[in-house]
Amino acid sequence: MDDVKKLPSEIKSIWRLDAGINFISLLVLALIVWLIRLATSGSFKTILTTTIWIILGVALVILLIQLALIPYRWNFWTYYIDERQVQLHHGYFFRKQIIIPIARIQNVTLKQGPILHWKDLQKVIIVTAAGSSEISGIKSSEADDLKELIMKLAREARNDL
Repeated sequence: MDDVKKLPSEIKSIWRLDAGINFISLLVLALIVWLIRLATSGSFKTILTTTIWIILGVALVILLIQLALIPYRWNFWTYYIDERQVQLHHGYFFRKQIIIPIARIQNVTLKQGPILHWKDLQKVIIVTAAGSSEISGIKSSEADDLKELIMKLAREARNDL
């Protein structure tokens, strides 16, 4: 695997669904505030009404921003693996580059919840003594191969030390 890889395009559906879930959770919060508003009276009712509109406005803005950033997020999320390191790159304006030396890798975990399972994707979690990093979602068949490759390279790198 000597070339830079991108996440599969199916991850965009997962990110859209995540944005929708965030939006719905804020709508539920607005509903709870509305129910509290029904049970109150006086000037507090006005404050709660304003709060509801603020929550709805924030929810809509967050939804639109998350949806607008999905193509950007997908275009600039890449990873690269060779015999020396695993590199993860995120973002363009706020660029984040994570370099994990292969010899430092202790474990590679595959994680798949129901939403990732829906699109046949798995999250790859790379664990070192310093913490963990993840590849958001790659095809299940590729995830198994990637896990085996990283662990093989890590064993070989530790044997060379």
